[in-house]
Amino acid sequence: MRPVGYAGLCAWALGALVAGGREAEGADAVRPIEGATNASIHVLYDTTRALPVAGTFGWGISMLRVDSAHKVLLSEVEERMHRSLLEALPAEGFTYTNQAPDYLVGFAFLSGASLSEAELNASYGNLLAFPTRPKTEPSVNYDAGVLIVDVVECARGRLLWRGAVKSDIDLNLPDDRKQARCDGAIRELLRHYPSPANPR
Repeated sequence: MRPVGYAGLCAWALGALVAGGREAEGADAVRPIEGATNASIHVLYDTTRALPVAGTFGWGISMLRVDSAHKVLLSEVEERMHRSLLEALPAEGFTYTNQAPDYLVGFAFLSGASLSEAELNASYGNLLAFPTRPKTEPSVNYDAGVLIVDVVECARGRLLWRGAVKSDIDLNLPDDRKQARCDGAIRELLRHYPSPANPR
């Protein structure tokens, strides 16, 4: 199989998604991720309040779309994502709980498939309060090959931070290295999350 190619994220226009939202694109060089090349990062976050740097989290939505030709077990992808996030989020000050968490952490993974911004937001149902995009702003479509992580405040159902990483993926990466690729992608993505160790 050949690597899946992706367009750069710098063309995304997401600033209107969150009232008081701010975009950050390519502010820092993307560090190497095993089994991935040409990576780019896009971050959207709420500027109306300081982003949390501590608290509890539980799982939000998980949306996985992989072209059936890739012969990938979605349960394995979801398990890898959970492992990576459970390892990486404590470094940002968060602790996992399955009872009344402060925040929900959701994720989406696409390979050989696409997902519209509206569809991703709607997958939260009533859990996510999201302002309507002005008619002058184009709708965003996430092209094949993106990993998205959301941090949502449970009490207000507000999206606080959304990070996305895109890259060309080596589909022939051995199974025993796929967790390392997932770990690397999550670590690199969360490097763009404002925290005491990573101020913005």
